[in-house]
Amino acid sequence: MTGIFGPHRGEAGPVFNRDRALALLERAGLDGLIATTPENVFYLSGFCGFSGRILRGVHALALWLAREPERPAVVVPRSDLDMVVQFGTAGAEVRPYGVFFVEVPAGSGEQWADRLLVEPAEPAAFIDVVRGVLQDLVRPGERIGLDEAGLPAGLVESLRADLGPGRLLPAGDLIRRVRAVKTPEEVRRLQRAAEIAEAAVADALAAVREGMSEWELAAEFNSAVLRRGGWPGFSVIAFGPRTAYPNAVPAPEVRLRRGDIIRFDVGCIYQGYCSDISRTAVFGEPDLRVRERFRAIVAGEQAALERCRPGVAAAEVFETAVAATRQAGIPGYRRHHVGHGVGLEYYDLPLLAPGQAMPLEAGMVLEVETPYYELGFGGLQVEDTVLVCPDGPVLFTRPQADLIIAGV
Repeated sequence: MTGIFGPHRGEAGPVFNRDRALALLERAGLDGLIATTPENVFYLSGFCGFSGRILRGVHALALWLAREPERPAVVVPRSDLDMVVQFGTAGAEVRPYGVFFVEVPAGSGEQWADRLLVEPAEPAAFIDVVRGVLQDLVRPGERIGLDEAGLPAGLVESLRADLGPGRLLPAGDLIRRVRAVKTPEEVRRLQRAAEIAEAAVADALAAVREGMSEWELAAEFNSAVLRRGGWPGFSVIAFGPRTAYPNAVPAPEVRLRRGDIIRFDVGCIYQGYCSDISRTAVFGEPDLRVRERFRAIVAGEQAALERCRPGVAAAEVFETAVAATRQAGIPGYRRHHVGHGVGLEYYDLPLLAPGQAMPLEAGMVLEVETPYYELGFGGLQVEDTVLVCPDGPVLFTRPQADLIIAGV
């Protein structure tokens, strides 16, 4: 479970980019933030939820105030209190809601039980506990930014009415902008996630054999991720003409034949942080068209990676990738984006797409890709992970310069 939910106990430093949050809050005229999605609650408070990821309607919420940056408060379902014990909350005050029963025999030695498992006389509802947190911690006149994505509209309006006019303001995008620049601890986790995914692709390709199914190759990849300390995220793994399906789901009936393209678009999770990489192989000798088009997408990706520098607009990286791919051999190459930030989610800011003026900043971690899909021909894809640094891009993966020839 640590692959999904976060760090082992006792492991390393903060993921929350507190200084950046304070600067963006001051600019927006806000005094604090409320997180409501599982990723943002973890980011602000360190709480790794379980129930909210698998049960709709089960919520968690974190309140972080600029004047007390060391002491966030988190509202959690009582069924998730064991997650507090397993993974901690980075010093957050924990306020549970709802009903859940764990028996604690006398003399069990579970010291945390006294603090967390005491059953209330009247179990409180989520909204009532949240109201209590706001009343206790938010001062009159303070303006709070709300990550509105994780709550139903009715709950949002109720909280807005409780605080009064102009005091609870939309801030989901602001939190995303905070998260766009990673802390050193986030960089460490993202680098390891990328390394695990890249090594797992190599492990899977070493097991390639004629007649194996897409499903079997996906099992090789996912098993390798687990062996290497990650948690499987997603596995787009396809053979032959099906590689042209952007979201090909590995099929047990599709078998590998000589000459088939093999396309990986895969990701995993390491201590809560995502990877997303792509590799292209051929089972046997590739034909000339495959070689030429692959060289073109590699040229596009390499040009885009080189532009991943502070101050460069996201749209400029996009334009560079498309122009280089066209010039290198696919004149009609088209894309809606050529990459994105990565972090607690597979898609963080920025999006490398047309019209995206957001400038790259040192500390951003990006996935850069130049896929090409053509029905009847197949799909080719390269995608790599890069850290934007003041002196130029630093790659977490080794870009694929040539087609991988599998099964020889």
